[in-house]
Amino acid sequence: METGYILLGLLVLTIYWSFRGLIGLFQRHNPIVIILYLIFLFPIAYIHMLFLGIFGSSKKTIVLNKAKEKAEFEKLVENEKTKL
Repeated sequence: METGYILLGLLVLTIYWSFRGLIGLFQRHNPIVIILYLIFLFPIAYIHMLFLGIFGSSKKTIVLNKAKEKAEFEKLVENEKTKL
């Protein structure tokens, strides 16, 4: 009976991490590429989703990285304007 509860808990965690990883993949990459990835390379894609769900970065770090990229881009634009 106790083993059943442990297995059920692991199954729930695995499903949660998989969905979290799937959402992470869709946030980071082109949806068409993700769908093709899931269709043709499912075992690899599933393991990738699972690892991304467990160890993936949070939304906060993704937002911070996008903000840094935008700031760097704006800085480059300003540098180019001053050259002209």
